[in-house]
Order: sequence, then structure tokens, then C-alpha cells
Amino acid sequence: MKRKVAAILAADIVGFSRLIAEDEDGTLQQLAAYRNVLDDFVAHHRGRVFNTAGDSIMCEFDSAVEATRAAIDIQDYMRAQNLTSAQNKRLQFRIGISVGEVVERQNDLLGMAVNIAARLETLASPGGICLSRAVHEAVCGHIAVPFVDIGERQVKNIPFPVHAFTIVGPGAEILSEPQRSPLRILAMSSLTIAGACLIVLIGSGGLVSHDQPSRSMEQLTAEAGVLSPIPPGARAPLLPADPIGVFSGLVQRGGQVDDPHSAPGLYHNALLFEAKGESIGAHRAYYTLARMGLEFVDPHLRYAALVRAHEGRFIARQVYGELNEDMPTRATALVHILQFDGAERKARLNALIEKHPDYAPAYFFLAEEHSEDRVGSLQTAQDRRVEQAALAEFLKAHDEGRLMPFFLDQSVAADWVDRAYSRHARLTLSGESVSALPVFEP
Repeated sequence: MKRKVAAILAADIVGFSRLIAEDEDGTLQQLAAYRNVLDDFVAHHRGRVFNTAGDSIMCEFDSAVEATRAAIDIQDYMRAQNLTSAQNKRLQFRIGISVGEVVERQNDLLGMAVNIAARLETLASPGGICLSRAVHEAVCGHIAVPFVDIGERQVKNIPFPVHAFTIVGPGAEILSEPQRSPLRILAMSSLTIAGACLIVLIGSGGLVSHDQPSRSMEQLTAEAGVLSPIPPGARAPLLPADPIGVFSGLVQRGGQVDDPHSAPGLYHNALLFEAKGESIGAHRAYYTLARMGLEFVDPHLRYAALVRAHEGRFIARQVYGELNEDMPTRATALVHILQFDGAERKARLNALIEKHPDYAPAYFFLAEEHSEDRVGSLQTAQDRRVEQAALAEFLKAHDEGRLMPFFLDQSVAADWVDRAYSRHARLTLSGESVSALPVFEP
């Protein structure tokens, strides 16, 4: 018998028996179509399907990294497909991944690694991925996704506890053991710092665990150059000393950044993926960046636009509502507000400005809300005065050097400034005065 080390991916459809009972033909047709796509993802990541049984699929990969990337692609694809399906007709996979020695027999694989992968799959949430500790250790420095340490679990027919980690996609729930109190995860990331893999888990009580970082969180915060204090419960993001300069350099150099862990690389890759029409890759890069708790507004605006284009305004509002709750910054608050319309958007913008009167990007959008482009022939003299006053505050922030640090892509900021100068000059020529109006009332 041939023995070898392999990464094993086990996937299973959630509630398959119920789906078959309710609509056998439709479910089987869906499964066949999704299986073709799944096979393509597996082949793309240099794996093979070695066993199938009904709705269960077992795959082999030479690399734990490639197995995990294939799993992420599969779940991203399924999540996108399910957006247009009724809740009771959605096909969702649970995926488990392990690595270890296996025995090959007539193209089938046997061994503890196969068994553990199948058991890890049962620990994953619908739409989620569960990894063994060995897989996590192999991929944590190579794939920038949210990892959650769920500890040791006793699973069926495995004689020892299995230490597991999950990768939780948007909307998925974290499965916790009954005896444990539910843990609300605010942030989880794997980062490579000076050659060491650092795992930071943030829960409702703050920092839960980390594996001997080579530098303190205070040092990382200082090096990050964060624009505002890090919210309670958020991890200190890793940024180069000059993130804006680094992003500019990436744009000039071109090409994709392999496995980026910082904001400039993630944003650069997201824009490349968008340009190539690879929305899943763009979504993943934007989501990772969005959860860093940074104040750069342009990546958030691009991400929200991507979500709106593919999933609709309601989903974009939900995504940014959750981001603003989990990793609150002025940027997430602003972009969440922009997913509303009409009077509610105006009221929320005014409330944000009242809370953060020095936050320049909010003034730009307040001016837009009262502009002729927005309200058309319904624009009143009061609208013009509010627009002019908001533009004046925005341009004052620019003149004082308080605007540009909110943008990774300085060309976006420059475009905003050009538009603001043009609009402000036009309003000034119209002869309207702002002196008599309390301008920032809803």
C-alpha cells in the first residue's frame, strides 16, 4: 500500500435530506451544477476529488494552503449563488480540512487524516470552513482571512480531542460547545511579524489570546500610524510607516501582491481583481481590509459599491452595519450612512458631523445631499447655503492638511477636492450667503 502525506478537504451539503424531500429534481439539478464548479475550483488549486457519496465530497491536495484556498473559493461562490435563491432552497456546504498521512488504495484514500477532515466538517457552520490545528499552522502566514480558535473538540470515532480553527464567512455563525458561553468575535487575523505567526483573537471581553508576538501591541499601534484611537476590542492593524506612499508605489509598479497582510497591498489587489472582473477575489480583499479598523475612506467606498452592485443596497447596508458595530471607525460609520436614502441619510450625516465636527469626508457628502445634482429642480436657497457651507468646511480641512490622510489613493482625494472647488466657486458666483443660517440641522 502506498503511503503519503496529503491535505484532505471534506465537504457536505447542509440539510440535504430535507432539500431532497421538498424538491428532489430541483435539488439534484442544483447539486450537479455546483459539483461542476466545485470540481473546477479543486482542479484550479491542483487537487482531485477521490470520493463522493450522495452530497458528500472528499478531495486531496498536495498543499494545505491550496486546499484552504479552494475551500474559500467554493464557499465564496456558493454564497454568491445563494443570494438569488429562496432561504429554504439554498445549498450550503460545510467544509473540513485536515493534513496527515494517508494510504492510497485504488485511487481512494484512507487514514486518520481522512476521518478527521470528515469530523471537522461537522464542526463548521453552514457556509463555513473548519481546519485542524496542523492546517492552521501551515496556512496562517499565507492566507489573509479571519481565523477563530474554537479549541479542542471531542468528535465522533476519533479517540483524542481535535484542536480546531474556523474560517467564518459573512453571515455565518460560530458554532460553540453547549457548555461554553457564546463568543462574539470582533476580529481575528493571522499575520506574519518578523518571521513569527501571530494569532490575535478579540471577543466581547477584549484580547483573548495571542501566541508570543515578537513585538508588543503598543509598538504595532505606534508603527501603524493610525489616524484615530483604536476602538475597544479592536486589534492594532499592521501598516507600513508610510501606507499612502506604499500604495502609490504599488500602483506605479503594477502587478498583484502575493498574500498581502497590510492595507496598501490588500487595496491594490482588490482594485486589480475588480478591473479583471474577479469579484470574489475583490470581495475577499476588501472584506479583510475593512475589518482592520482603519480610517481610510476610499477602500470602504469601493467595497460598499461592489456589494451594492452584486448583492443590492440592503445587503450593503447590512454588511456595513455589522462592520460599524464590530470595528467602529468614522469611515465605517460614514459608509454605513451612505447606504440609506433621503431624509434618513441627511439626518445621519448631520448626527455624524455633530459627533465628529472635524471629520472632513462627511462634509463632502453633506454638500452632495443638498446639491442640485442630488435634488434637481427642488433645490432651495437653503439647500444652496448648506451645500456652500459644507464645501467650505471640507476645503478648509484640505487647506489645513487634515483631508489627505483619510485616503490611501490620493488621486481619489484630489478628485474630491477639484469637484469641491468647482462647486463652491459656482455657488459663490450665485450670490447666496451662508451667514444667517444654522447650516447643519437635519
